[in-house]
Amino acid sequence: MVLIAFATLFLHAQVHGKHLIHVDAASAKAQKTALLIMNGFGGSKAACKAQLMFWRDQGMDVFIPEVLLRPSLETSSEAMDDFMATYHFEDYKDVKVICYIAGAYLLHTYLLDHELPNLTSIVYDRSPTQERAPRAVIQKAPLLGKLSKGRVLEDLSVAEWPEPPVRSTISKGLMIENRATSLMRFLEDECMAMGSLNFDWPSMDPDAEDAFHIALDHDMMYRRWDLLGAAVLQFFETGAFPSELSRERLAENPFDKNMVIP
Repeated sequence: MVLIAFATLFLHAQVHGKHLIHVDAASAKAQKTALLIMNGFGGSKAACKAQLMFWRDQGMDVFIPEVLLRPSLETSSEAMDDFMATYHFEDYKDVKVICYIAGAYLLHTYLLDHELPNLTSIVYDRSPTQERAPRAVIQKAPLLGKLSKGRVLEDLSVAEWPEPPVRSTISKGLMIENRATSLMRFLEDECMAMGSLNFDWPSMDPDAEDAFHIALDHDMMYRRWDLLGAAVLQFFETGAFPSELSRERLAENPFDKNMVIP
């Protein structure tokens, strides 16, 4: 029964497509901003389309690479290198990034060996619960996890994460999920066995300039641009999120499935 329940939550079909790209061919790169969206395991075909639907109308060239690949983290990093080399992000006026969990690993790994001096903003999707998913899944049901996501999931469960870029010219902001996904509710015991959850944004990333908490789960963060879009745009422009968004944790129990969804 446990395996059936886990399969229902984790082995649902997530059809990944190729790179999604929207480019204004009428303008030179040196006059434009590039938006790079680094997805993680939640970057399904539907999620990527929702991202593109919103961001293609915001005056930037939009790149949503499909570089988190089943074989391994090493293969994924190689795909990331190839993608960045193909589209010459260094030629843009500036580059802004939205990073999900595994996407942040790939971006940080890339930046260890490649300078991107025109990188000006990174907004991270952070989740104290979902960030424990690779390890929790491998502990609970390693075979099902690897069948669903490939070896890359196991790689992430034990990976030493590269340090994020620290540069005065980069503004970093955090969107902090306060609601656990159904998967993480199922894996609550494994998650909490790893220690207490940290929702204090200054300690999550001391170099972040601003953050906000929101009662969405990880899957919703790929799609709810009606709630997230204006906040991210403001951060890109000013280095701060709207003042009305909460800088404090919204609920004591992120696993409460009755938490009100905005």
